[in-house]
Amino acid sequence: MPYNIVYLTVSISAYLIFGIRAARLRSRTSPPALVSTASLFFGGTAFLFGAPVVYRWIGEVSGMNNLSTLLVYSSVLLYGGTAQTMALMWASASSSSVRAVTRPAGRQIVIAGMLVAVLALLFVWGDSRGEPTPLTFDVDQAAHPVLLVFLIVYQVGWLYACLFVFRICRVHLSELSSEHAVLQRGLRWVMTGLLTCSTYGICKLLAITAVALGSHSLDALSNIVGPMASAAGACLIVYGFYYPVVTQWLADRRDYRRLAPLWEATVPRHVPHRALASSSPLSGRLAVGSAGFLLARRIIEITDAQRALLPYAPAGPAQIVRAHAARHQLSGDLLRAAEEAASLLAAVKHPADAPQPLRAGHITGGQLASDTDAQREREHLLHIAASLKHPIVLTAVQPRN
Repeated sequence: MPYNIVYLTVSISAYLIFGIRAARLRSRTSPPALVSTASLFFGGTAFLFGAPVVYRWIGEVSGMNNLSTLLVYSSVLLYGGTAQTMALMWASASSSSVRAVTRPAGRQIVIAGMLVAVLALLFVWGDSRGEPTPLTFDVDQAAHPVLLVFLIVYQVGWLYACLFVFRICRVHLSELSSEHAVLQRGLRWVMTGLLTCSTYGICKLLAITAVALGSHSLDALSNIVGPMASAAGACLIVYGFYYPVVTQWLADRRDYRRLAPLWEATVPRHVPHRALASSSPLSGRLAVGSAGFLLARRIIEITDAQRALLPYAPAGPAQIVRAHAARHQLSGDLLRAAEEAASLLAAVKHPADAPQPLRAGHITGGQLASDTDAQREREHLLHIAASLKHPIVLTAVQPRN
């Protein structure tokens, strides 16, 4: 019963995500999207046919009690082929080393399809009739020469897929700079998971080899250790994939909320036509799936407001901040952010019907030419937002007699 619950839960989850992804393909299709969607289908199918209740039902309907073993192993190999293809598509787009050492991405799926055809021929030839053995097929059938070859082909194919993707990840990891520390950590988790999954194939090969030699002393490797290693490896791979995504999402959502004071001070009054979303605490808490988009929009809206306020920025507040910077230990970008915060607060107090703008001060709009520039602009705006309540800034914008 526990196996049925776990296998069917994973299968249904994979099929639900597959259905969502397939629906999206109707409006936007690309090779990576097609391959990743197919991988969800093959992964869900492997768990579906691996559930003991489904395994036995397929056997009763087809008259071949262990037919589901062929279906599971075929799905796993096809999943491995799509995984290799996704790894190649992802890494080769930005890695010259990967392009130099690997073959065209689509060939991996073709190779997986050929292995599935070989498995089908061996399975039919091997005549695996007998009692259904959904969880112990390998050690129960390994004494049969043809089925032993069937099992070896499957395990070698899966082991190759794991090590192939590991190799791609390792090459790509070696080319990542320290600026991509989060992605590096995620890749290391994925690589650890791939090596852990590889031990599944090693355990299976050792166990079925022992059975072929007439010993069942290593059955536990096939029935217990191997599946546990595979499950642990899968968890590590999933964690590695989602670690950079979740980390980025948390950072985007945090910065979106930290920029709220700066947005409130500039956008609603001076460029309200560019504002797409409210800055209320509730909207910040609800920034779940679209945190990255909302953050990007907030940065654009703030820089637009900076440009709109630039003509009204007096030089006095920035000069006061600069004069007292040493006392408050401000220097570098922190000093520049404090100066701009003071100029900005002074500019927003100009009358709405002012006949002529004041001379330009220290407010600078963002000019983003690259991802690095965008990150620096983001950090600079965060410094400005944090400086709005700095004592020297508040002092600089106080009215003078």
